[in-house]
Amino acid sequence: MKAKATSFVVAALLAALPLGASAIGKNEKGCLVGGAVGGVGGHLIGGHGLLGAAAGCGVGALVANDQKKKEGEAKRHEDAAKKEARREHRERVAAEERARNHATNGY
Repeated sequence: MKAKATSFVVAALLAALPLGASAIGKNEKGCLVGGAVGGVGGHLIGGHGLLGAAAGCGVGALVANDQKKKEGEAKRHEDAAKKEARREHRERVAAEERARNHATNGY
């Protein structure tokens, strides 16, 4: 019983460690978290902790890469929307300025 509690605490610490590490990239965090979870899962299911860790690392890296791509696409979409809003604002201000000049010049 004590061994299970110790292994659970160690697994929880290993899983939480990459979340606080800001010096490593997303793929590395995904590999570390996936490896920790996979290692614990593989160990508990059939004593194959290393195989579980290797598979978890691969899956974690793939998931992190997909998340990184989605965030990049969202950022590009947001930047394009901001650029379009600025263009529309400039056009609206220019039209108002032309209307004001037209009214003051008596055309």
